Amino acid sequence: MNTSEKLQALRRLMQEINAQALYVGTTDPHQTESVSEHWKAVQWLTGFTGSMGYAVVTQDEAAFWTDGRYIDQARREIEPQTFQLYSISDPDTPLWNEWIRLRVHEGEALSVDGEVLSQFQLQTFREKLTIKNLQILCDRNLVGEVWTDRPQLSQDPVWELPQQYAVQSRQEKLLALRKRLQKFGNKTSTLICGLDDIAWLTNLRGHDNALYPFFHSYALVTPDEAFLCADRLKFSESILKKLSQDGWSLREYGDIERLIQQLPSGTTLYLDETKTPFKLYSAIPKNVTVKTGLDEVTAMKACKSRGEQDNIRRANIEEAVAVVRLMRWIESNVQSGLLNEYEVGQKLNEFRQASSLYIQPANIPIVGYGANAALPHYRPTRQNSASIQPEGLLLFDVCAHYFCGTTDLTRTVAVGELTREMKEDYTLTLKTHVALATLTFPYGTTGDLIDAVVKSNHWRKLKNYNHGTGHGIGYILNVHEGPGKIITEYAPLFPYAKNVVLEKGMLFSDEPGVYKPGRHGVRIENSVLVQKAQKNEFGKFMRFETVTFLPYERKAILTDELTEQEVDWINRYHEEVFRKLSPMLNEQEKCWLKEKTAPL
Repeated sequence: MNTSEKLQALRRLMQEINAQALYVGTTDPHQTESVSEHWKAVQWLTGFTGSMGYAVVTQDEAAFWTDGRYIDQARREIEPQTFQLYSISDPDTPLWNEWIRLRVHEGEALSVDGEVLSQFQLQTFREKLTIKNLQILCDRNLVGEVWTDRPQLSQDPVWELPQQYAVQSRQEKLLALRKRLQKFGNKTSTLICGLDDIAWLTNLRGHDNALYPFFHSYALVTPDEAFLCADRLKFSESILKKLSQDGWSLREYGDIERLIQQLPSGTTLYLDETKTPFKLYSAIPKNVTVKTGLDEVTAMKACKSRGEQDNIRRANIEEAVAVVRLMRWIESNVQSGLLNEYEVGQKLNEFRQASSLYIQPANIPIVGYGANAALPHYRPTRQNSASIQPEGLLLFDVCAHYFCGTTDLTRTVAVGELTREMKEDYTLTLKTHVALATLTFPYGTTGDLIDAVVKSNHWRKLKNYNHGTGHGIGYILNVHEGPGKIITEYAPLFPYAKNVVLEKGMLFSDEPGVYKPGRHGVRIENSVLVQKAQKNEFGKFMRFETVTFLPYERKAILTDELTEQEVDWINRYHEEVFRKLSPMLNEQEKCWLKEKTAPL
């Protein structure tokens, strides 16, 4: 079926249940950011391939919303005349609830999928859709009924993270979680729905997601028991035995609803409404006290332990060695005119495989040449990939999972002659990037404040970028991890970001950019750990520790636009790049890196 035929089929079902509108999201029951193929409902409906978007369908119209990273991509991918396209990053765009209010009237109905819609989202819908006597129908998945060739969930086996990389044992994590739950009362249980939270808590990983090492599961932890609900066939006898020894009981994936229904009277159940699907929330017995807030496991794993931080530093060195080889390979081959964007991502995987610690890519490589680099999340395919010519800029944003951590970095490199405008945009981006890397800030500061501080470099030049300067990074988990984020705007996937204090051990990206549609794009990204700076008469101060070590593009830097302090920081950073990477390189690679890290 093409997009128009899918819309027609959905509209017939909407008539059957007397729904005037249908909301289709891009998530799964666990509110995972990048979902498995089975849950890509909005992508199936619209043809959009990005990870963030949602749609509303009525009998006469259909609209699609995404953010500033993806709007140009949506215009390319979504069939014309099927959906009205909106960017939530544009302050003049109508919000989805405003759009619905003009089309749905008193007493009419909106259909949603209660299996994937979170309790928080449902409450938000009810608050924002100020339509008298509006019915919200949650018991039918209309897209699932039309989607006849829907991919099945993966049956790949679950695997265990070796202890040296897990750092803390399952028993230690479970004990720490129960201790945290005591602040809500001694009889407090917790429902955990986030796949990354469960993977971290159990030290288990899987292959259910193409990008992230997750397995579909729920967890229910009580003061005396811990239940892991997942497909039994994915677990080896060895892992089952270890789970049992560590206090975990395995149940089937679908058993979670029954376990919730059987919670004894007087129990307090703590959960995160933003991660709990409405279907499970509605199964909680009336005699159970529900308390809500940020998932405790999310808060625990966001602050990386000393051992995890050491491993993260190593993962970033392993990745940097592979990327140095990629950058050198690009430079050696670009004059041929035969390179294309897709090849760059494939070649990087070849270089990564030299490391025994490498697991898999953590994103579909973002590789954009020329105008394509102005699309922040543009991803070439084998069939649709631009040729890289020996002029201008090439941007690549690449992520990887190693046994010792997850990496995320971006570099924009010169593949030929650059214009003055390109150099100005690169230098401005570098200044903002360095502003975050060198920032010290009082303890208690949240990410939105930091985002505004460092973006002021862009704002003074009347420039901006429609994404946050930084996002949290998981530990062999999500590349984009909550609860914190360095972003000024509200981000639906990070509902707590504006209230989350940046704590020691949190890992963030540092990735400003400049995007000029139809011309070029620039982004520079390192990973940074939050660390203590010092305490004085004015209070406790925090800082960022950079853990990504790769050269910047010296050909694109206008040194006279940098301050003395910025030049000094870049030169010292480049010294560190060479010191850390050169022992792992051959003589030719060392010579190349020495030239790239020469003082400005």
